[in-house]
Amino acid sequence: MTDLHDYAASFGDLPVPAALLDLLRFQDEVGFGNYSQALSLSAQDRDGLRHGWSADPEFLARLVPFARASASGSFYALWNPDPSQPPLPDRWPVVVFGDEGGEWVVARDVRELLRVSTCDVEPMIDMDRVHYFRSEHHYRKSAELDRYVEWLREHFQIAPVDDPEEILKAAQKEWQTRFERWMQPILGG
Repeated sequence: MTDLHDYAASFGDLPVPAALLDLLRFQDEVGFGNYSQALSLSAQDRDGLRHGWSADPEFLARLVPFARASASGSFYALWNPDPSQPPLPDRWPVVVFGDEGGEWVVARDVRELLRVSTCDVEPMIDMDRVHYFRSEHHYRKSAELDRYVEWLREHFQIAPVDDPEEILKAAQKEWQTRFERWMQPILGG
């Protein structure tokens, strides 16, 4: 169970997207990791960013880690593309940081990530791409996936997807180049 106050604390002074708070309550009902292999909310701190990518204050200030993307340590963060605008994290792009490298935009906002997560597989992340591949031979459906899909329909009118590739393409077309330009001077890549 992820404590609501601990979770909100990871956002600092920023408002926590309402969809994430609702999902946190749902996750507490069904259990961490039981509704989608692609997403589990957790009170992330910036240590993963600091130790795996950069301790630069500008880098840390514009990213808010908020969920696990894989059992091996990949995680999602909200990226503030324009700090001169009012802080609205629910409208910020979602990026994934791979446990072995790779930084990719995966959704244009939280709601799109929720839709992506219905594919029920961990993202495969490397330096060349991110994708959500489901092998029919090795796939084991999450125990509460059906309940999650129904919950998303009922609360957010979000339809599930088997293959979120089109969502990833649209998000990357809109944000990936800008995200890389912002990161490059910080990460030196």
